[in-house]
Amino acid sequence: MSEALNSSADPNFDFYLSTIQDKGYWLTLAFVGFILAFAIIIGNSLLLFITYEDSRKTLRIPPCLLIASLSASDLLLGLFNVSLVAVRDVYRYKQVPMPFFGLFRGIIYTVLTTTLFVSCNSIVALSTTCLVAISKPMEYKTIITKKRVKIFIAVLWVISLFTCILPVTSVSEETYTMIYLHTHATVPAILLTVIYANVFRALARRTREVQREGYDSIVSNALEREKKMVNAIVIILALFYITYTPQYITLHLLYFCESCKKSLTFHMIDVALSRFLYINSAINPFVYAWRLPTYRQAFQDCWKMYLGKLRITSPKSIPIPLRQRPNGTFLDGRSRAQSQLTITESSNL
Repeated sequence: MSEALNSSADPNFDFYLSTIQDKGYWLTLAFVGFILAFAIIIGNSLLLFITYEDSRKTLRIPPCLLIASLSASDLLLGLFNVSLVAVRDVYRYKQVPMPFFGLFRGIIYTVLTTTLFVSCNSIVALSTTCLVAISKPMEYKTIITKKRVKIFIAVLWVISLFTCILPVTSVSEETYTMIYLHTHATVPAILLTVIYANVFRALARRTREVQREGYDSIVSNALEREKKMVNAIVIILALFYITYTPQYITLHLLYFCESCKKSLTFHMIDVALSRFLYINSAINPFVYAWRLPTYRQAFQDCWKMYLGKLRITSPKSIPIPLRQRPNGTFLDGRSRAQSQLTITESSNL
C-alpha cells in the first residue's frame, strides 16, 4: 500500500527499485515471500477441500461457514498477492524492471484491499458468534442461522469489492488510504476489543454458575468446548494485532512524518513490515487444525476415504461386488462410497 503513495505519474514506475538497491535485502524478502505463499496456498486449499468433502456434514454450521469465507480470502491473497509480490521482489533483486509492472501492481493492491477487508470482518463475525454462544446459549440457533451468515458473507464480499474501486474515482489518495486504514484495522480492532471484553465476562459468569449449581457433565463439557473456541479465536485476535499494527503505524508515518519520506532506512523497514500482513493468512488454517476437533476429525475422515479409494482401485486388491459382502450376502440401503469404505476397513482387520 505504501508503494502506491510513492508512485509517480508513470504507472510502470517502481519507486522501491530505484530507491533500495540492496540485493541481499530483496533476495531475503523474495525467499520469505515464496515460503509464505506456499504455506498460505497449501494450508487454505486443504481447509476448503476438507470443508467441501466433509462426509459427516459437521462443518456446515454458521461458524464454519465464516471460517470457509476467511479461508477463501486468505487463499486468494496467497494466489494473487503474496506470490506476485515474491516474484516482484525477485525482479528487484536482479535490479531490472518487472514486465507489466503497472498491471501487476493494480492486481496486487486490489486483491490485498479486498481480501484483508473480508478477513478482518470475518474474524469480527466469528467473535460475535462466540459471544452469542456463551451469553445466550438457548437463543443461539435462532440468532445465528445459516441463512443470516450466508447473507452476511455475500454482503461482506460485495462491500469489499466496492472499497477496492475507490482509487479509480475522484477520491484522493490520502483519503483512500485513511479509509483503508480505518475500515481494515481501526474499526475491527475496536469491535474485537469490545466483543472479547464481553466474551470473557460472560464466560466467567457461566463458569461461576456451573460451579455454584453443580450442573451435570453435559453442561460442563459444553462449557469446556466454549473455552477451547475462545482460546482459538483469542490466538487469531492476537495475530490480528501483531500483523496489522506495524503497517498501520508506518502508513501514518508516511503521511505525517516528512523526514520519514526521505529516509532510506524507513522505507526498508516499511517494506519489510508490510510482509507481516501475510503471516496471519499463513497461520490461520493451522490454528483451526490445532484447536478445533471437528476439523481434525474431518481431515482424518477425508484421509481415510482417500486411502480407501486408493486401496480399492489398487491392482493388487481383490475385486468384490460393491453391494455384496464377502460371504455372499448383500448390503441393503448403502451407498457406493459407504460400501467401498466397509470393504477397505474389513481388509485391514
